[in-house]
Amino acid sequence: MSHSQPNDNVHPVSQAERIHILDILRGFAVFGILAVNIGGFATPVFFPGYVPPELAWYDKFAETVMLFFAEGKFYTIFSFLFGLGFSVQMARAEAKGRDVRSFYPRRLWVLFALGILHAVIFWIGDILRLYALLGFALLAFRKRSNKTLLIWSGVFLAIGFFLLVFIGGPHGGGEEMPGMDVIAMARQAYNSNSFLSVVIFQVFAALISFMVIAFTQGGTVMALFLLGLLAGRMKFFEQLGEHRAFFAKVIPLGLLAGLVFNAFFVFTEEPWLASLGFTLGAPALAAVYVSGLSLLSLKENGAKLLAPISKVGRMALTNYVMQSVVCSLLFNGYGFGLYEKVGAAGLWGITFAIYLCQIPLSGWWLSRFQFGPLEWLWRSLTYRERQPFLLRS
Repeated sequence: MSHSQPNDNVHPVSQAERIHILDILRGFAVFGILAVNIGGFATPVFFPGYVPPELAWYDKFAETVMLFFAEGKFYTIFSFLFGLGFSVQMARAEAKGRDVRSFYPRRLWVLFALGILHAVIFWIGDILRLYALLGFALLAFRKRSNKTLLIWSGVFLAIGFFLLVFIGGPHGGGEEMPGMDVIAMARQAYNSNSFLSVVIFQVFAALISFMVIAFTQGGTVMALFLLGLLAGRMKFFEQLGEHRAFFAKVIPLGLLAGLVFNAFFVFTEEPWLASLGFTLGAPALAAVYVSGLSLLSLKENGAKLLAPISKVGRMALTNYVMQSVVCSLLFNGYGFGLYEKVGAAGLWGITFAIYLCQIPLSGWWLSRFQFGPLEWLWRSLTYRERQPFLLRS
């Protein structure tokens, strides 16, 4: 591995170089990630052995909407964008005569450290840790042919499917852990008014959650990394207008596949059928969201409508962690103590409220600073020099 010095001609992407549709997609995905994760902040739903209470019809409906249209769709988009971002960074490094290995491993280690801190202090369901570790596998594919990338993305999707079936399907994993009542431990920690009690519990829970996330989502994440790398190589989103016809075809096909497979995922208890529905249904609907937003961004009015969302996407890492901070304060005992007191319909309301605050806040921040605070920290540590922070007037 070549060793880079602080000023080695490899710098973060400037504002002028950014591909705006990618920021729009990140901004949209930030909303969907919250819609899924908020249930884990509000209840022990992600812990083994949890039996949900009998729900009112409106909460049942709200939960079904979340499962059908959000669960699995947005980390899929983020995974695709991660692979695509890697491709863009690699191309720009090579254009300057640099090796991506001179800075990218450092970028991944910083992300991994941020992920561990995020998981222990705020959100045990953190996915940054998985992205960072699988990023090293992505590095190994950087010189492989397009055909190889396609084949391996299919292999990783199949691995993801078989692992889901093995644990009893996407609705499985409900068995209690032998010798310990994790649900009781979670309730005790999250209902206590001690921040330290929460952190101590999450040190233990974050390790288990990481293994579960890696096991259930690792295959899909890696498949989407490779598809993103492929799309980046083909400059698919840099030449958006030339692919209008492709996006227009994806929408009806993806919608058909997405509705059919997600129906299997949501409405069947048969592990292999639910797993198949999740494995194929989530990427199908994600492709519809990406295609729809891409086409909308090509229209003048659409671009104006989506501009505020792109600001959320430009500081996606900061906004992702900020959501965890806000939800921790809302649901934990050291904050407003709403743990297990809000139904699925109410959680949708809170999701929209948080996101609608993040839109103007992101716009306000980026009118003064070049990056979100965590993006600035990530870049400064990656490139081993302090990045400019204030926006030059």
